[in-house]
Formats: sequence, C-alpha cells, structure tokens
Amino acid sequence: MLFVWIVLWVAAGLLLTANRRNPAGRWLSLVAFCGGTGALASVVEGWIAAWLDSGAIDLSGEQVLRSMQRGCSWTSYYGLPFGFLCFGAAYNRDLLPAGIYRWLPYAAIVPPLGMLLLPLNNHYPVQYNWLATWALPYFVLGAVLLLCKAHVHPAERRAHALLLLAVMPAVLIAVAMNYVLPLFGLYRLWVYNVWPIGFAFVIFIFSLFNFGFLGVQLLIEKRQLDYSFRAITSGTAMLNHAIKNDIGKIKLFADKIGREAEGQEGLRADLKVVGTAAAHIEAMIRSVHERTQELRLQPRIVQLSGLVRSQLAAIAAQTAERGIDIREQLDESASAEADPEQTKEAIHNVLQNAIDAMPRGGQLSISVIGGKRGSTIEIRDTGTGIEKAQLRKVTEPFFTTKSGKAMNFGLGLAYCIQLMSRQGGELRISSEPGAGTTVRFHFRAVRRQRGGRR
Repeated sequence: MLFVWIVLWVAAGLLLTANRRNPAGRWLSLVAFCGGTGALASVVEGWIAAWLDSGAIDLSGEQVLRSMQRGCSWTSYYGLPFGFLCFGAAYNRDLLPAGIYRWLPYAAIVPPLGMLLLPLNNHYPVQYNWLATWALPYFVLGAVLLLCKAHVHPAERRAHALLLLAVMPAVLIAVAMNYVLPLFGLYRLWVYNVWPIGFAFVIFIFSLFNFGFLGVQLLIEKRQLDYSFRAITSGTAMLNHAIKNDIGKIKLFADKIGREAEGQEGLRADLKVVGTAAAHIEAMIRSVHERTQELRLQPRIVQLSGLVRSQLAAIAAQTAERGIDIREQLDESASAEADPEQTKEAIHNVLQNAIDAMPRGGQLSISVIGGKRGSTIEIRDTGTGIEKAQLRKVTEPFFTTKSGKAMNFGLGLAYCIQLMSRQGGELRISSEPGAGTTVRFHFRAVRRQRGGRR
C-alpha cells in the first residue's frame, strides 16, 4: 500500500497547492488525503510487524504506533465519505440552494465526530454497522451530485468526463471494499484498491498535462503567462523609452538637414525615406507597448450582445469585400462584469483573426449565450484552421502564424487570454486544419447582492 499512500498524497498536494481558490479542488484534495491515510495505516501495520519481529521496538513503542495506525484508519474511514459529499456539493453547487451549500459541511461533520465517541473495538478499526448508516448515504449523495451536473459548458465537457472517469470508479470500488463487504464479514479487501487508484492516478496525470484537471493545468499555464507578461512589460517599457528618445533625435536632425538641403532633391528624397522608416519604427514599438502594458480594468455590468454588434459593425466593410457570410445568434439577456473597452478590443482581435483566416471568403458565426453559470461569446470561422502543434502556442506572446503580415507581433490572443483571466473568465480555442477555428470567451456569472442589486 506504499504506492497508494504516495500516489494519493501527491495528488492531494497538487490539487491543494496548484489551485487552492477552487473549492471543489480543495474538497477533492481532502478525499485523496483521507484515502492516502488509509493506505498509511496499512503501511504502519507492516512496520509494526517487522519491528516487533526484529525487536526494534518495545511495548510502549508498539502502543504509540498502534495509536497512530488507529488515527489514520479513523481519518480514512470517516473523512472519505465526508470529503466526497462536500466535493460533490462544491462541484455541482448550482444544484443546491445557497443556504444548504453553506451549512452542509457543518452538518455533515457531525456523524464523523460522533463516531469518535463510540467504544474502541480491539479487533476492527471501526464499527462498520454504525459507519454504514451515514457513510453510504454520503457516498450516494456525492455520486448523484457529480453525475447530475447539468448545463456543462461545451468547453468543459471533456474535463467533466475525465474527472468522472478518474474519481467515480476508484471511489465506488473503495466503498464496496471498505464499507459494504465488511458488513457481510469480508475484511481486508481494501488491498485490491491499488488497481483502481493506480488507474485514477494515470487519468489524473494525463489530464493534468493535456487538458487540465479542476483547473490545475490552467493555473500552471496562467502562472507561466503571467511571468512572460511581467518580463515583456518591463522589457518593452524600457525599449519603448529608449527607441522613442532615439527616434526623436533622428527626426530632429533629419529636419535640420532638410532645412540645409534646399535644392538638393536627391538628399531630400533620402531624408524622406529616413523619416518614413523612423515613423514606421515608432508605430511598431507603440503597438507592442500598448499590447504589453499592465491592464488597468474598469469593470462594470455590460450587455455582451451590444459589444459584439459594435465590433461586427467595425468589420462590416472587410467582410463584405471578402464575401464572408455573417451568422449571428445573440442572446440579449447575456451580461457580464467586464471592462467594455478592453473586451471590445479582445473581440475585435478574434474577429480580425477570423477574417484573415478566410482570404477567399467563408462563413463567420457569432453566438452570445447567457446562463446561470455565466455567459459565453463564441466566434467560429470556416477558415484554414490551425495545426495541432501550433494550437498550444497561439496564446504565447509573440507567437504568430501570420509571419508575413506587417505590424503583426503575435500579441492579440496573448492579450485576450490575459484580459479574460484578469476578469475571472476563460478563453478557449479549438481548431482543425481545413475546418476552421472556434474561440470562446466565457465570462463568470454576474454576482448580485440580496434584493436583486449588485
């Protein structure tokens, strides 16, 4: 059981430290921790037997280790159903009224604490009959909450399926081996938990490095992106200052030479080229600086359909010129707490990318969808699409698939994902070569105070 102990505690540590703001992640971390303490109890039992045989411990040492083993067993048997129920409630909190969700952990902890008052059993770690009266309903309710999660956002369906695949088999087999079969006199079958837990850990690690697991991968990527933006912001600020100073000198001396070059048309033509180049460099560094400076948000409640319409109007001439068919499906009730100007800029960036991906025309579909869990803007094109190897890099600063286009620095999508992260939302991108690209802006639900006012 040493493997199970290490695996579950590693998973618990990752879930807790990598995304501690996520309540569901914290409760699942408790589930993994409690499962790991059960494995630790088995490991301690092996230590006791080995050290007694070798004479390494005396009676008092054995009593200490027995107490430690009993504490680990209690933590596992009592903490696992409690943590699993609270995890289900946090993961599907929309299903529960706010009052029940708030008080559930306090009410659910009463039976586990009550079990500590029962007399000790010298033969078994817990009293299985009493344990089953509340633990089994906890597991059933937790499983129902997980399985009944409704209105899963399309971008989250794969993550939801992977979570169920990792959690449900391991927990249900543990329930059967640890809680149900002992009622019929079948003990120590928990040794077979190693296989489903190993399977769950493989799914967890696979998801962690590919799609994310309860937001853990997203947080890792966010930290890397934040670090990149901090470095870029500092570097471009210094670069902008230095180049602007030198550009000013070039313009000053070019004007001075121009005044002295009366009648020398060749020289004046050369100075015009110098001035044009200086203006181009100045425009380039200004564009980079504007995209990489620290975002200063002024959030307020905005109607997303209005933001989308304003940007569709801005690109109307381009889409008409290229023969791009626009399809709109806008939910007028969809709202979000966001900075309207910055959000319009982000929408414009994605729309412009879609136009650039369809040089010979195509179809551009824009949807605005509102819901209890938040609102979504979906922009879908039928353009060239993005290769899988490039898709994971498109949000990195200065990465671009349009290297031949002037004044394109690969900062548009990096800016978009940074903005959505700062606003508490998400940006999701999916694409297939030849089939087009879909970009989804997902905004969190607007939080309102009692009485319907924010």
